Amino acid sequence: MIARRLSLAFAVALAILSYWVMVSAPGVVDPEFASTIYVFFALTLTVIFGLKFLALRFATAGSHIYWGSGSGSQQVGRIALLIATALTIHLCVGWLFDLQGRLDETAGVVGLIVWTTIPAVFLIFGLVKWPVRLKSASKARLVAVGAASFGTAVAISYLKFANAPEEYSIPPLNDLLIQLAGLVGAAAAEEVVFRILLLTALLSLTRSRFNAVFLSSVFFGLTHAPLALMHPVVHADWPMLAYAAQSYLPEFLMQTLFGLFLGVVWLRTGSIVLIVATHAIMNVGPSMLSGF
Repeated sequence: MIARRLSLAFAVALAILSYWVMVSAPGVVDPEFASTIYVFFALTLTVIFGLKFLALRFATAGSHIYWGSGSGSQQVGRIALLIATALTIHLCVGWLFDLQGRLDETAGVVGLIVWTTIPAVFLIFGLVKWPVRLKSASKARLVAVGAASFGTAVAISYLKFANAPEEYSIPPLNDLLIQLAGLVGAAAAEEVVFRILLLTALLSLTRSRFNAVFLSSVFFGLTHAPLALMHPVVHADWPMLAYAAQSYLPEFLMQTLFGLFLGVVWLRTGSIVLIVATHAIMNVGPSMLSGF
């Protein structure tokens, strides 16, 4: 019951944020037709969210459970502590580098080290438990879901990279190989925390495939928000913070949507390799533009 209410609250919040993103962009709302535009966006958003709800219901339907997580609420609480610890350390270290003006060049490395080390420490010392494999997906299921997930990931990555500036040039091969290795490591770390540990624990706790995927995806998006907004906070630039928050909202919504997609892939296959590879492919285009 609590998970259902929390999912509903998050869904309403996401709808409100999406509506604000749609109507707050400069030049979108013409004062002469403001009321008509507001109603049109509201109806459009209702249709979009309704279709997404039905799609997620369909995608999470079924009874196959490939991994199980014990300890109930204790496991979820400990994973939440893991996430809070990693995020706090990441923010503190990032804050120090930001004060030195080196945040951009160190962000990827710091994130990779923190989000691999902290989960490893929690697992090694038994603070959280690795889930137990209950069954394996069939080869036919792995091939079908894998083809769909890889195709979607390639399309997402290409669309992002297609918007590269004209002056952009592809990095040298050695830099690309290092970048790809970092991408795989970062994708593996995030999938371990948010899908393998958190989603599986939520599934065992709530007994709801829909709520487990939805809640883990929202937390996946929320965890990225403090890192994206850290720079204006460090420098106490509040006007810049408001601008950064508004600019970041579409990215947060997309990260949550990606979390839903990856959660469904994990739920449908239980394949660690598949979700890590899909996540890494989705990040290739954006990371090549940002330089990791």
